[in-house]
Amino acid sequence: MNHKSPEYDLNTLRDQIDSIDSQILDLINQRLEIGKKVGCIKRKTGGQILDRSRERRVIEKLSKINQGPADKELLSYFFNVIITATREIQKPKTISFLGPEASFAHIAALTHFKHSGKFVEQPNLYEIFKEVEKKESHFGVIPVENSIEGAVNHTLDLFADFDLNICAEHYEPVSHDLLSITGEPKDVQKIYSHPQAFAQCKTWIKKKFSHVQLFETNSSSKAAILAANDKTIAAIANKQAAHLYELQVVESKIEDYSGNITRFIIIGKDIADPSGNDKTSIMFATSHVPGALFKALEPINRTGLNMLKLESRPTRHQNWSYYFFCDIKGHQQDKLVSLTIDEIKKYTLSLKILGSYPVSEKEENDAYLI
Repeated sequence: MNHKSPEYDLNTLRDQIDSIDSQILDLINQRLEIGKKVGCIKRKTGGQILDRSRERRVIEKLSKINQGPADKELLSYFFNVIITATREIQKPKTISFLGPEASFAHIAALTHFKHSGKFVEQPNLYEIFKEVEKKESHFGVIPVENSIEGAVNHTLDLFADFDLNICAEHYEPVSHDLLSITGEPKDVQKIYSHPQAFAQCKTWIKKKFSHVQLFETNSSSKAAILAANDKTIAAIANKQAAHLYELQVVESKIEDYSGNITRFIIIGKDIADPSGNDKTSIMFATSHVPGALFKALEPINRTGLNMLKLESRPTRHQNWSYYFFCDIKGHQQDKLVSLTIDEIKKYTLSLKILGSYPVSEKEENDAYLI
């Protein structure tokens, strides 16, 4: 007679558990997908996402048909977790951007997410990072560099303070108009705008309005709001701001160089899956000794990976100490990229992977160095 061993029985039971777990996972995902569809219908009909009476009825119905060994307490806990997850997935994506409305960040957010979601303006970049960190917003849209003026340094600094991922990138064409209530050049006594906008229009301003005072704001839209309340103020902003704040165009396309583009990054908690055409962003710090940066970057050269960008910023914690921001072609799940990053770590004081994400279709150059 062939007697089966206890080990055989144990392995058989574990195989059954694995099979059941796989089925449970499939069913949970099916339930969440249906929950998404329910959420879409609720939004179209004006129904509330939160429906406590419906949730209670679900638990009560399941308790009546439950035959054990799961007790009522376990049943309630398990399905409340599932119901909560379903409720969360029914909510529209919340996207934070640097406001007010009609800022270039707002336009970038609308374009990237195809106007789908709840768009929430924030007063500064720090608040965007904080909202995403707290999960009050699913994503944040952050300007990171301009094709003419270079990096937005404050964005880079904030990555040292928050543990968030870069999920995607978006390139937004930039064109500036001078806007005012009257549209008359003679009425302009002060010009307001974001520092980047001033920098991108400085030659034109010097030529046409060298006699007026310039005032910086935290966004071009804020400048448009100020201009809408005082006919002596003009704002450097975009055409969308003119329509939204009922301003007239004094002169259009006043930027010094055409083809101006701002690169935005999308930050969130998610990690993007490999797309086949990705880049990975990392930040690291090195010792302040000769050759430290060369040693940290040498693994990239040795493995033949393409370095797309290198940027440095002071750490703010110690004089003459810097963070380096580096973009490498490939996804962090790619074996060669993963091994290279591990090698870089050996020559750094600290290293953080900021994210892997698809290369934007609008990126004109495969490699660039700032």
